Amino acid sequence: MEHLKEANRNLISLRTSLITVLVVLTGGIVGLILSDIELIKRTIFIVFGIYFDVLFICNIMDINKEINKNIGEIKNESR
Repeated sequence: MEHLKEANRNLISLRTSLITVLVVLTGGIVGLILSDIELIKRTIFIVFGIYFDVLFICNIMDINKEINKNIGEIKNESR
């Protein structure tokens, strides 16, 4: 059970870091949309930014599922 609690701490820390990265990345995408650089460069950077945005959102959702699974196992072991 102690292993699951430690795993949850690590997952929560990772989720917090990913959320921070997501906020910065999304802000960068908005900044690119409002910038005056060439359209081709801007479009390429925006596409890559959106790709990584979606990737990080999927990772955050997977981490949430893992945390919920661990919490369920901890509850079942305590009974």
